[in-house]
Amino acid sequence: MKKLSCLLVLSFCFSSIIFGQNKKKLIKEGNKLYNDSSFNLAEMKYRKSLEKDQDYFNAAFNLADAVYKQERYQEATSFFEALKDNAKNDEELAKINHNLGNSLLKENKIDQAIESYKNSLRQNPNDEETRYNLAYAQKMKQQQQQQQQQQQQQQDQEQDQEQEQKNENQEQNKQQKENDQQKQEQKKDEMSKEDAKKMLEALQQKEKELQEKLQKKKTKGQKIKILKDW
Repeated sequence: MKKLSCLLVLSFCFSSIIFGQNKKKLIKEGNKLYNDSSFNLAEMKYRKSLEKDQDYFNAAFNLADAVYKQERYQEATSFFEALKDNAKNDEELAKINHNLGNSLLKENKIDQAIESYKNSLRQNPNDEETRYNLAYAQKMKQQQQQQQQQQQQQQDQEQDQEQEQKNENQEQNKQQKENDQQKQEQKKDEMSKEDAKKMLEALQQKEKELQEKLQKKKTKGQKIKILKDW
């Protein structure tokens, strides 16, 4: 029984060694592919390594890097976020936050990227690469703010011009309406004068006709005197 137990223990130890070697071998193969810029193939190796040990930090970290290199930034961000809980020390956590900052920056999440770089420097204050990336992200934020200010100024200017044009159009419409109304009134007055003139002429004509009639009647009724002979 003791010999059997020893054999089982030895068998378990041997299996564990082989298992550990396999996952490390996959990592090594993945790293070679990664260095050759075959990031998709490297990703496959890292995933296979994680299948053997899902808590294998190196495999998970390198997988996130391979995904990042394939420009799947949102997915890489999720991987790096999840890795924070598996970090064993400040050095690992600093590396995670550094790479997380890179992913966030690629997603144009500048404020979150800046915070990740700051966290990385808190865990490793001597990392000059992280310090450089932080300064770069802060510069991007400054440029973004300037661009937003310029866009806002441009938008305000366009709105002011639009309002000025609108006011000018309203004033022109108002002036045109007043001019049209004035013309209509003038035309109305002109028509009234013309009508008055016609009425006056008609009255004068009637008066003339009446006078002529009266004159004819008067001439017709008057007796003609006969001249006497001397």
